[in-house]
Amino acid sequence: MGAKPDTIPSAGAEPASAQALEVLRLGKTFRNGRTEVPALRDITLHVAAGEFVSVLGPSGCGKSTLFQIIGGLLHPDAGSVRMDGEEVTGKRGRIAYMPQQPALFPWRTMLDNVLLAREIAGGVDAAAREEAAGWLTKAGLGGYERSYPHMLSGGMQQRTAFVRALLSPQELMLLDEPFSALDALTRSDMQRWLLEMWEETRRSVLFITHSIEEALLLSSRIYIFSNRPGTVLHEIEVPFPRPRPANLADDPEFIRLRRRISDWMTEEQQRP
Repeated sequence: MGAKPDTIPSAGAEPASAQALEVLRLGKTFRNGRTEVPALRDITLHVAAGEFVSVLGPSGCGKSTLFQIIGGLLHPDAGSVRMDGEEVTGKRGRIAYMPQQPALFPWRTMLDNVLLAREIAGGVDAAAREEAAGWLTKAGLGGYERSYPHMLSGGMQQRTAFVRALLSPQELMLLDEPFSALDALTRSDMQRWLLEMWEETRRSVLFITHSIEEALLLSSRIYIFSNRPGTVLHEIEVPFPRPRPANLADDPEFIRLRRRISDWMTEEQQRP
């Protein structure tokens, strides 16, 4: 289906125009006494406005470190982070974030949990509560607005966490392996649900995953990271049109791409 999807960007290539997110020549090394552990090296990537981009790589390749730097929790040793053309390196409060675990407050109802970002940003009025209740209904959680997290399944809690991120005022969403703790069937359902929600909102998304199939199902582009220290090995243009069909994983081009990426990652994991 379509032209060859994989391209390898030249070293240090930078996006020509302002993007929702630009990460430019990022480097980070952790130090413990005399011991140095390099985590990221010369990372350059970007997310266009309204684009869904995934980062795929082996465990320990620096993906979560990258998110912490973008979110302003860590400062890089080299490079910079820009959003909408503005330098934001080390600045917090510029992203919406969805972690691996739902991280819902157990003493707050589902409605109050999703309104948390709005509260922090400056307050919640009746219109905001109505909007949040509407999105919970779209997420299949209508009637659970007054329920507490322990009353819901893992998938329902993850949907609530996504709605919370969706309702935050920041345009860029960072999703850090949000479905990794779910069973296979629930994870598949959540992937389809996330696609539907994203198609409706078209927020700018950077998504971390270990799953090749998940990255291909969801993304417009995929960055493949090396082993530690993380570098960009490949940038994949995913050729499948949107909206994505339910049987996309059976498409011969999907299978070919999945096998090709798997071969790349296996080769990288076997590298000394």
